[in-house]
Amino acid sequence: MSGSVEGPTCDPSRTLVIVDGAFPDAEVERAAAASHGVAVERRIVADPAEIPAAVGAAAGLLVQFLQIDQGTITACPRLRVIGRYGVGVDNVDLVAARRAGIQVIPVPDYAVEEVATHSLALMLASWRRLPAADRLVRAGRWAEWERLTPIEPLSEQTLGLVGLGRIGREVARQAGGLFGEIVAHDPLIGDRFPGVEMVALDELLAVSAVVSLHLPLTAETTHLMDADRLARMRPGSLLVNVSRGGLVNSTALLHALDAGRPRLAALDVLSREPPAAADPLLAHPAVLFSNHIAWYSTRSIVRLRSTLATRCAAALVEPGAADPDRLDPPT
Repeated sequence: MSGSVEGPTCDPSRTLVIVDGAFPDAEVERAAAASHGVAVERRIVADPAEIPAAVGAAAGLLVQFLQIDQGTITACPRLRVIGRYGVGVDNVDLVAARRAGIQVIPVPDYAVEEVATHSLALMLASWRRLPAADRLVRAGRWAEWERLTPIEPLSEQTLGLVGLGRIGREVARQAGGLFGEIVAHDPLIGDRFPGVEMVALDELLAVSAVVSLHLPLTAETTHLMDADRLARMRPGSLLVNVSRGGLVNSTALLHALDAGRPRLAALDVLSREPPAAADPLLAHPAVLFSNHIAWYSTRSIVRLRSTLATRCAAALVEPGAADPDRLDPPT
């Protein structure tokens, strides 16, 4: 096993093992799990094949980026909990976990404000053409503001939210005073939500000046925004994605931008992260990028780590009681 090992060996049935992540230590997790009498060990590995040796007999696993597939789950027969640092769990085989009786716990509520605010920031910056305006100023072309036109007032525009979970609802709350109307598509919500008109996806794409994606990445949502759906967007519109890069077919988006449906795109997530240097989207002037930072604030990092450790520790002590959004994996 490569990497580092921190923390004493404790009762494995009350031990969580961190196998990867962007954090330099396990102090936040240890403090949070200790209130449930659960220990946390940090055994960082670089290869998923090394996970079983790192986990050993421990009952809990905390992971951020590494793939947890059926083989890994089978090789860790004492696992009862898998915690994922983040909102999504697309790197965990949920079907294999369920069959093994393992509870999978993400943290869907740790950065709701941050992601919603970032989505709104991308909308405003793109709609008001701020990146292009910045380039004009830096190039000494101050007087050429007409290159940025047309810019329509947001108060006369419709915002379309694809997905109306925690983050989608927070975007609706924040954006309520800016847009003339907010529509949404989410089969799980039903047909009524305060301040939002629920519509079919095709209708949303046709009427919305700004379309913002707030969905998990599943087999059903992968490349949801393909060439056909992009072509259904309103001419001159803006596509915003702060959820998962795989929701958008990037090749189709490149052609769609050239056709003006949408006119602009603002992306915090990409199918490949980091993108290849030769990725043609990087050179497209109609795209505003940020580097998968919608989740970040100084508070959200601590919130993510402590909440995940607390919920996973609680699940070891009282199975099924710790996860407010217990996952029902696809059958």
